[in-house]
Amino acid sequence: MMPRYPTISGAALALLCAGCGALSAPKAQFPNTATDFTVYALNGAPASTPAGIDFLTGSPVAVDNNLQFNVALDIDSAGRIVVYPARKVANGLSAVIRIGLQKIDTPYDNYTIATKSGYTPDSTLVVPVGATVAVNVYDTSTCTAYSLGTSYYGKFVVDSVNPSLRAMYVRLVADPNCGYVSLMPGIPTK
Repeated sequence: MMPRYPTISGAALALLCAGCGALSAPKAQFPNTATDFTVYALNGAPASTPAGIDFLTGSPVAVDNNLQFNVALDIDSAGRIVVYPARKVANGLSAVIRIGLQKIDTPYDNYTIATKSGYTPDSTLVVPVGATVAVNVYDTSTCTAYSLGTSYYGKFVVDSVNPSLRAMYVRLVADPNCGYVSLMPGIPTK
């Protein structure tokens, strides 16, 4: 005679598992930063002005020896925006975070979920004013084994430029939660 083992129906198992959630997936802890600010061109603006962006804090920062920026912005002779990842600005002896960039054809306000593929790591990107730029920050020091991934995401757009001041007016959303892809205000759920 074969031993009888208790069975559980598929519906009961699904109900049981639905209440548990993903035990190893941490919940997002920080709200996304949605802000706008002015950044000045890396070349031709006073050195004391912010020419970079830090996506962990979602803020404009100076491009200096502290290397606290992820990207630096510049304006080329045709009035286009030149986006330099930190590794293109820092010398090869400096340890900086790898940055992936890509131009998104979706309007800025409609790009609400970051894509996880298609980024070109550590390459300069040239875009026109008004183009949506997606950013993937590969940060293994912030994104540890307890995170959902090894990077965090953001987006920005330069809405306008003041050539005489070498100023760029930027809108940005940054999600500092590793592995989360929401680019909407508030604490992300995905």
